[in-house]
Amino acid sequence: MGKLRLPRLIGDGMILQQKKKARIWGEDEPGRTVTVSFLGTDYTSKTDESGAWEVFLAETEPGGAYQMTVRDDAGEERTIDDILVGDVFLCSGQSNMELPIARVMDQYPDEIKTCANPKIRTFKIIEHPVFQGPLKETESGSWKEVTQDTFAEFSATAYFFAKHMVNMTGVPVGLINASLGGSRIESWMGRDMLEGYDDLLSLADRYRDDGFVKERLATNERQAQEWHSRLDAADIGVKKNWAQTQPDVSDWEEIGLPFFFQDTKLRDFIGSVWFYREFTVGSQLAGKEAKLWLGTIRDSDTVYVNGVFVGSTGYQYPPRKYIVPEGVLKEGTNYIVIRVKSETGQGRFTDDKPYVIFRGDESVDLSGKWRYRIGAACERIKETDFVSWKPTGLYHGMTAPCHKYALAGILWYQGESNTHEMIEQYLDLMERMIDGYRKKWEDGLPFVYIQLPNFCTERYEDGGDETYSDWPAIREAQRRALHISGTAMVTAIDLGEDNDLHPLNKESIGFRLAAQAAKLLYGKKMECDGPQIEKVFVERGQETGWKVTLRFRDASGLYAVPKQTGRAVTPYCVPVGSGSAAITDFELVDEKGILHSAEAIVENDSVILTGRDEISRICEVRYCYHNTNKGALLYNKEGFPMTPFRIRTTDANCSCG
Repeated sequence: MGKLRLPRLIGDGMILQQKKKARIWGEDEPGRTVTVSFLGTDYTSKTDESGAWEVFLAETEPGGAYQMTVRDDAGEERTIDDILVGDVFLCSGQSNMELPIARVMDQYPDEIKTCANPKIRTFKIIEHPVFQGPLKETESGSWKEVTQDTFAEFSATAYFFAKHMVNMTGVPVGLINASLGGSRIESWMGRDMLEGYDDLLSLADRYRDDGFVKERLATNERQAQEWHSRLDAADIGVKKNWAQTQPDVSDWEEIGLPFFFQDTKLRDFIGSVWFYREFTVGSQLAGKEAKLWLGTIRDSDTVYVNGVFVGSTGYQYPPRKYIVPEGVLKEGTNYIVIRVKSETGQGRFTDDKPYVIFRGDESVDLSGKWRYRIGAACERIKETDFVSWKPTGLYHGMTAPCHKYALAGILWYQGESNTHEMIEQYLDLMERMIDGYRKKWEDGLPFVYIQLPNFCTERYEDGGDETYSDWPAIREAQRRALHISGTAMVTAIDLGEDNDLHPLNKESIGFRLAAQAAKLLYGKKMECDGPQIEKVFVERGQETGWKVTLRFRDASGLYAVPKQTGRAVTPYCVPVGSGSAAITDFELVDEKGILHSAEAIVENDSVILTGRDEISRICEVRYCYHNTNKGALLYNKEGFPMTPFRIRTTDANCSCG
């Protein structure tokens, strides 16, 4: 084995950052001379006492494919092929950044036919928390070009961003994907960025002990196995083999699917429940392979059709999309059995999702009347210690090793997991992270991020009401982070799905990201912001009462669009307005903190608020300051939505703090 080493990021298929002095680095024996040959120029470096070396390439225009040779004076040589020069972005955050194309493939069935593009490449870093300090190199990853074979692996958000960025600029796009579902912002920050957050740093210190981490991971696995084993052993349905032997359901209770446990006799139930449904299949489906879609189910499920296992999902978020094998369905009466485990008493079959078995145009609706019976009750499952989400871990293990690689900018999609904690500190953490990343890269990198979309948390998370999590406050922190130079934000209040933490419309997200990045990097003269609040004026009259006038920027052609699912919004389509669309998401806050509704009228580029309540002082105006919007959203003529906000007023009568 030779001594000349290159990091994983420096490899076949890589994309180097255009118009910057891209760094090439590695290791060799101390005292060696290493030469990098690229585009007809040789760059030489001598290794230091630790064996490290690096060179900086001359600024290069976009293009490729090229070849690079790295050799030392001992005769060792490495050749790197298929190199492009373009724009490279670090793509980081939690599940909505990590979510692969495979999860949204049904939303974009034709995309795979045209996805192949040598100008789009990704480098995926696998989950790897480290608490002792930053790694020098990534411990996973290789550059992959988007093809029909690799397409499903790409981050959906990042892929659609790259697709539209290439269309807008013609420049190759490299995506370094360092993301992880459930992760918090402090997971992606170094110790220096968290200075002063003593509780977070103390928590990180606990996980610097490898033995402690090993014990926590073992405890997680043991607790889960013990819970499931106890439940399985007590389950009458397991004992009687209801899965593969058609059960007698004459004494089972009826229930309408979809439903929430909390709305039925199963309220707060923890344990296993069996569900049974008969359905009729015609000759065209009989004997054929078919698709079975069961929305999403909390928490886990195992599904059998005519006694044949067709699929299982271990946690609540993935869509239940199973294949019924050829030969299982028969003409006439068939039956389906679903075993559901509820771990925390918040079980559900999510509403407004497809519950259907189908092939082509032939389908059978599975919503409606089912039978159910409890298999066994159990105590609440013990909480999992998600080690990877602890402060500094993901930064040290996944982000820090990328600091030497020249970038065009950073894409960030995160915040959902901080709606439970560090809410008031989120803006400060964003400021620290952006500043910290720019210092580590020694570059004032553009930072483009997605504001949290709509999501009905009061129905789809524990707690049962909006006090459990605070999406509006995180959105407001994200909005206020726009004061940082070189940042841009995608407003996504119209792109979520109220019943799904992982909305499928990733193309519209990617398009808006690309528009913001192209504007920042290339100065593209394009409107890509929705209306942003600028000023609030309060007027009073003895007879007319109060009137609030809101002034916005980027609000030309302001109009209202009725509430709709985010899946209906397309990247290039200007939503169709409606003169009768009710605008109900503006609220006023008085000096006692009491909310008052307000009637909203669009007047050119402004919004006029009036109301019937007697309010002595109007201290604050809010727009869409709930987990999801209730009424119509406002758009500018380019089709970008107004950003949710809360803002203090200039009401002279208001003396609120």
